[in-house]
Amino acid sequence: MTTKNHVANNNEDVCRSSETTQLDGVPLWQTESSNLRFKELLKFMRMSKSKAYELIKGDPDFPKGIPLYDGDRSPKIYRLTDALAWIEMRSNKRRGQ
Repeated sequence: MTTKNHVANNNEDVCRSSETTQLDGVPLWQTESSNLRFKELLKFMRMSKSKAYELIKGDPDFPKGIPLYDGDRSPKIYRLTDALAWIEMRSNKRRGQ
């Protein structure tokens, strides 16, 4: 269920969905860390798990996870800056730049 939040922005009321503006109860722009867990990456990029795995295998520019420890099954963290750079690259590619 999606709830709506009304946010004052330059004396305008802006209605935003909490589903897209919050990450685990915290607005995306207020995350304390510049690192994301995989689930947070999915929410931030608004994509399904299967699409993310497809991109991990097929797109060499997709953000690479950094293993927290040595081992094949180590959980990974993703840098927010890498995710933003990938989105910007896709945007520029789409615009033909």
